[in-house]
Amino acid sequence: MPIPLFKAIGDPPIETQKSNIRNPVVWTIAGSDSGGGAGIQADLKVMSAFGVHGCSIITALTAQNTQGVFSSEPVSPDMLRAQFQALETDLPPTVIKTGMLGSVETVQFLADMFQSLEVPIVCDPVLKSTSGADLLDPAAVAILKHDIFPHVTVLTPNIPEAEFLIGHKIEDEAEAADELLAMGVESVLIKGGHSDSDECCDFWSAGGECMWLTAPRIQTRHTHGTGCILSSAIASALALGQEMMEAVQTAKTFMTDCLLQPADVGRGHGPMMIKPPCKVSENESNL
Repeated sequence: MPIPLFKAIGDPPIETQKSNIRNPVVWTIAGSDSGGGAGIQADLKVMSAFGVHGCSIITALTAQNTQGVFSSEPVSPDMLRAQFQALETDLPPTVIKTGMLGSVETVQFLADMFQSLEVPIVCDPVLKSTSGADLLDPAAVAILKHDIFPHVTVLTPNIPEAEFLIGHKIEDEAEAADELLAMGVESVLIKGGHSDSDECCDFWSAGGECMWLTAPRIQTRHTHGTGCILSSAIASALALGQEMMEAVQTAKTFMTDCLLQPADVGRGHGPMMIKPPCKVSENESNL
């Protein structure tokens, strides 16, 4: 399936490419990463790279760097509501991406708000940080499943997150995807970064359609923010007019390119450089 070009430095304006949406707005609803490699900070870098306007609703403040998360504090319900109302009245979203939600109060608030929003939602079900810190109150998981998932266009769990959500080890990705689809999401992308294979194989399914996306496994310690980058890239591609199957392919290509461009900072799980996406047609397909 051909993938349209994306806006990069020197390219013609977006309106001459596939999308006829001018300056699409993408919301990221997630936590702030003081180290700059994940969360809101990574999301906005990706959205800027794709040429969409990123807006943020911050759910939590974290004190973290490349070596770990040292403290986390949820944003108050009043401030969460104020952020939502400020954006809704002036900068309504084309697509919404969610990441770290943190508290029961935040998840319940978003469940209520999503009732009135009819836009694609990319949900990265952030349960733990790369360093292993818990980023979602266990009591919020039931609300996430029952009240958020039915509004989700694509769910993007990694293997440990998918196994936690379905309650058992994954023996077959297609069966695991079916279990996640049964929770109400429209489609699911199970990310294979935590597997032991020589290739990084992700599995996408919408029930009637499915596909594998593969790329060579890149041996690097610079993996901080990979889930945020991938889900934000999907959201940005959707906002620019791509269909879901195209968007996940574009995001996979973009994520692989990011892994090849580490930002040489920090002593732990370092971040990546986030640059404007390549012209996908000039690169080999991931499929």
